[in-house]
Parts: sequence; structure tokens; C-alpha cells
Amino acid sequence: MVVPTVSNAKNRMRRVITAIVDPWPKDEQPVWDHFSSRCAYCGVDLDRKGRKAHMDHATTDGGNHLGNLILSCATCNGDEKLGERWQGFLARKVPDPELRAARSRRIEEWMTLHPAIPQTASAEVDALVRELEAIVDTFGVKCAELRKVVTHERTEASRSRS
Repeated sequence: MVVPTVSNAKNRMRRVITAIVDPWPKDEQPVWDHFSSRCAYCGVDLDRKGRKAHMDHATTDGGNHLGNLILSCATCNGDEKLGERWQGFLARKVPDPELRAARSRRIEEWMTLHPAIPQTASAEVDALVRELEAIVDTFGVKCAELRKVVTHERTEASRSRS
């Protein structure tokens, strides 16, 4: 079981904000079809119902549109690539130059087929996002204050029993 932490809660809140502003595609099947249900990096077969398949973002600031999503396995995306750019990761991951070039072409083809559509948020959306970010930050500060007070009170209670 995952122990709830303030950091996890803040990350979850930020993901909710992002999901509202930049929702996930309704249909991921085109990603699966293009990459033939294989990790775009290492080529391992992936099962859509399994937990080993991930949708990696080609660029961290590219949003959730189809062209920015790359099918990957949990090992490549979760354990090895982390925040690295896909080009550098592929160069490290696939030593064979021909295979690396083929995988790179497949990723680039995908991104070309599904280009990003620039979306400009309104001033109202920007203001609400900033306000929500401030609330998330305040949540972290207030949790730290709460932890400090509770720790102090428990220490005092422990001393008074002694």
C-alpha cells in the first residue's frame, strides 16, 4: 500500500488541474496500432490490459495530444528513461544503428502524423490555474505547519506523562 504523503497529494492535485486544462485522448488505440503493441524503445510486446504498458510523453512540455504520446514498457519509461529526451534514451538503449534508426523513424512518423495543435488558454483559464497552483502550494505549507504543531503537542504530552 502506498503511504499517503503531502508530496503525493500535491502531485495528484496538479495532475487533476492538468487533466482539466489538457485532457488525455479519449482513444489510445491509434498509439497501440502505430507501434504494433510494442515498446517504441526496446520492442518488447505489450498487453493493453497489463500493467507494463505506459504512454510516455515525447516532450515534457508537449501536452497530452496523441502525437506526444509514445507507447513504452514500464522498464523503459518508468525505470530507465525517466525525464530524458527520447532521442538520447534511444541512442543509449539501442546500440544497433539500423534498429535505432528504424525505431526513431517510427516515433518521428507518429509525431508527424499527429502534430500538436497550439492551444492558447484564455486569461481567465490562466488566472484560475495560477490560483489553483497557489492553493496547492498553500496546502503544502499548511500541512507542514500541522505536522509541526502535532509533533510538538505529542512531545509535550509524552513529557507530561513521564
